[in-house]
Amino acid sequence: MDKAALKGALLPHDRRAMRFISKYRTKIYAGLGGLALSLLVVGALNLPFMVALLLVFAPVGLAFVLPRYVTLICAVEDDFNQRTALVTPARLVRFLFHVPIVFSVLAIAHAARGDAWAGWSVAFALTAGAAGLHAVAATFAYRGYGDRISNSILAISAIIWLVVTAEGHWSLWVLTVFLGVLFGLDTARGLLSDLRSRLFPRRGIGVFFGSFNPVHKMHLALLSNLLADRQLNKIYVHATTIPKLHRVALARGEIAVCERAGVREYRASHFADTGKNYFPTGNWFYDYELRLELLKAAISDAGLNGRVEVLNLPDLYEKSGFAGVLGRIKSLHKGQPVHGLHGSDPGGMWVRNIFDSSGWIYPCPIVRTGVVSATAIRAGAIGLTSVTVEKFLAAKRRGEDFVFPSGYVFRNR
Repeated sequence: MDKAALKGALLPHDRRAMRFISKYRTKIYAGLGGLALSLLVVGALNLPFMVALLLVFAPVGLAFVLPRYVTLICAVEDDFNQRTALVTPARLVRFLFHVPIVFSVLAIAHAARGDAWAGWSVAFALTAGAAGLHAVAATFAYRGYGDRISNSILAISAIIWLVVTAEGHWSLWVLTVFLGVLFGLDTARGLLSDLRSRLFPRRGIGVFFGSFNPVHKMHLALLSNLLADRQLNKIYVHATTIPKLHRVALARGEIAVCERAGVREYRASHFADTGKNYFPTGNWFYDYELRLELLKAAISDAGLNGRVEVLNLPDLYEKSGFAGVLGRIKSLHKGQPVHGLHGSDPGGMWVRNIFDSSGWIYPCPIVRTGVVSATAIRAGAIGLTSVTVEKFLAAKRRGEDFVFPSGYVFRNR
């Protein structure tokens, strides 16, 4: 049964339940962690009033506190990424954010049970396990499964359950050690990736992924510099179509889209989850086909034809994201070093994490300065992109159609 048929087969109360889950998903995930604390303390008490109070207060309290805490974690990570364009510092900071969570839950657990402090080695192992599970959750988000905020909240709630229940259960301690090893491997992978961004072969091919919404002079300068500095044979460029995060949210009714004159503008609907960031790279996009034409025209203006190739693989992207596109490119150039160009903004670091989980890619990180940006162009700035793209933008502002050098006609309506 396809999704449309399944939706039609749902009874009204089923659809209401699904809407409720979508709207409060982050709070439900956070409340699961609070439930673990409630059951822990309730197990040590015999007072019916306290039992009822704890069963309500802890899940509800954590449902409001944890999403804000995770949002803070992501904001601090993004700030470190923005400043350094490296992945290791942010991952170590993420580990530090798990320290107060694990230590607080351990303190509550030991107070409720009335036993002795487990020791610093146990606390460190649980913290490393927490960071390992968080790394797995983040990787899933970067691959298009879930989103960064919701996945992180669910991971922390799972860790709270693990901390509460691990004592006396050897299988859970094995899981904790395994997650700690994953944290170590993830950190090592990040360190090696950061080293490859400094130590790289001067040959091979390059890839540059992003929204290009629209392409601007900095993109073109980065392409030219990468070709020259790393002596590459070719760079492949691919733009996002509709990100999976938006496709899923549209299907659930959490966001809506308004399309006009080659532009897709997204907005959160009444059913949107207030704890979720639906638009990490903005909510205003030129249509995919239009961004392709702008890319082709700008690359031609910059004299990069033949050295830079704009790929158009929307079906592969919608199925497997940039990881699938990267896999296709690697299969065409087996044995050649692959260099991945990316910025330090959230979208660029998203792509960097895809590089890191896709094999031995040599990152080419660029610290974003904000002097030239697509955001400024969308806000009306002029002189920040190539000649043909500037002509298109001027025609669009006048409400006129525009014919690209390729023959593609943009209808301004």
